[in-house]
Amino acid sequence: MSWRQKLITTALLCLIVPSLATLAVTSLHTKNEFKKKAIIKAEQSLEVADHYVTNLTNDMISAMNSIQYDSEIITQLRIAWTKYNDEAGAIDFFSFKKITEKLDNFTFFRDKTYVTVLLPNGLYFTNYSTFNLKLSFLYEEPWLKRMYDDPINTTRWVGPQPNYVRSDAAKYPNLVSTVRTFQLYANSPNALIIISKPEGQFHQIFGKYEPDQIMMLKNEEGIIISNTDADLIGQTIAPSFVKGEDTLVLWRGTPYISVKHSLSFAGWSMQSLTDYDYVTGNIGSFINYLFILQIAFFVVFSMIMFYLLRQFTFPILRLSRTAGKVEDGNLDIRSHIGGTDEIGRLGLSFDRMLDRIQEMVRQIEMEQSRKRIAELELLQAQINPHFLFNILNSIRLRVMMKGEEALAGTIGSLSTLLRMTINRNNEFLPLHEEVATVEHYMKLMNFRHSEEMLLTVGLASDTLLDTVPRFTLQPLIENAYIHGLEQKCGEISITSRKQGGSLYIRIQDNGKGMSEEQLTDILSLLRRPNSADRAVPAKVSGIGLRNVHERLAIIYGSDYELDIKSTPGEGTCITLKIPLVATKEDHGHV
Repeated sequence: MSWRQKLITTALLCLIVPSLATLAVTSLHTKNEFKKKAIIKAEQSLEVADHYVTNLTNDMISAMNSIQYDSEIITQLRIAWTKYNDEAGAIDFFSFKKITEKLDNFTFFRDKTYVTVLLPNGLYFTNYSTFNLKLSFLYEEPWLKRMYDDPINTTRWVGPQPNYVRSDAAKYPNLVSTVRTFQLYANSPNALIIISKPEGQFHQIFGKYEPDQIMMLKNEEGIIISNTDADLIGQTIAPSFVKGEDTLVLWRGTPYISVKHSLSFAGWSMQSLTDYDYVTGNIGSFINYLFILQIAFFVVFSMIMFYLLRQFTFPILRLSRTAGKVEDGNLDIRSHIGGTDEIGRLGLSFDRMLDRIQEMVRQIEMEQSRKRIAELELLQAQINPHFLFNILNSIRLRVMMKGEEALAGTIGSLSTLLRMTINRNNEFLPLHEEVATVEHYMKLMNFRHSEEMLLTVGLASDTLLDTVPRFTLQPLIENAYIHGLEQKCGEISITSRKQGGSLYIRIQDNGKGMSEEQLTDILSLLRRPNSADRAVPAKVSGIGLRNVHERLAIIYGSDYELDIKSTPGEGTCITLKIPLVATKEDHGHV
């Protein structure tokens, strides 16, 4: 089925379905049918209200569980109660700030919730201010006194009750509370957790259905706990049923459709009263409105269909023709479909996709060209190092034959460093070989400059054979020598150790160090993602700290860490954390 056939089918359905729906609605002409609709609506409303009230009560139960089963809070409460008893009621509440902070940090469904923890002998904690408010009277409240002898973990629901937080009593006159008993120690007197919410939070959902329905929350004794009419709260209402009807009741001389809904806790229930005359009193006018609405609907629908056919047909046909030409290989064509609707965005996305495809084709062509040039340059770069390496070995042998041992050693160090540069067979080396490369590099630097620098090595014996990526340490030593010691005399040390499945390597110098601002700039540079302006390591001395960091981060991922500490005038310390398991695995794949 083509899209045009689907559009016509949809249009027919949109014409037929409203007509059938209108006929179905007009057939509901009796009071009994309207009554059934009202009952269904009331039941649905009560289901929604049930979810809302259940969320509130579950939130209160969850908060109570969080307090009772939080070991840190219980420990602090035990300490507070013991200290309160030992010091005869004198206690510094600031010393138990953690308890109040814990209570303050609870999040609740709806905003206002009072949390009170009553310990035996008069000690209490709350998540609200008790300035100029003493809650000692709560210990004598009848709804609390009867719980002192209850078993632990006994939970009772109380409501409605006057707000015991006097500063909020004017704004929230009534509360709905839940109380649970618990013990700080085995066989100790009962302590109480009180979670209270303003009654207004419960009847907010009821107000959304007025004036159609009067909804109320009742306890197991039939007392109204919550209602939008404050005068009804706390009263017991028992409407009389109309004779012969099981859902019609008389209340205040007016017939109402009564629907009850039981809640899953505390024996509470909700009741909905819908004015019967309001539901059935305007049937004739309602039918007339339906006929007028039907005529208006057909007129509006015809206009909308004409507009949709005009808006959708031509852009879709143009996009289809463009897609066919692209399929034939023409990537230069564009649909040029504009607009802010779905078809316009689809055409714009299609054109942008063609632009990206052309750009990707150009990039692939450029990358292939650059790859061929790079391969040629790499071949040329390999010839010169091998030639120089062989010449240096010949020079070293002749110098050694003439008795110049020191000069021969220097040339040998240069030859070894050159061999490490051109040898690409092993990406990973044992730590002792990597340090040996650094020692050859330092011999060359001391030979080159007049002021000699001291390199001290302190490797733990169990780290000598652990592998690290080639040329990990040399760039860091070079950085310390050039920037830390400024190519002057000084000392650089290399140490290693194992801890927790990781290899820790520390490079430390006693150079000029860095200021806090310089250190912040360097750390910011290291954390910056790879970009096009980063240094390209054309040779060993150009790798730099950032390239070493990026290379290790690519190899080891989040398990690798780098730490830099520096003090002006005292030197800089760089610590590398390399995971041993990852190192061995990578080495095994080389």
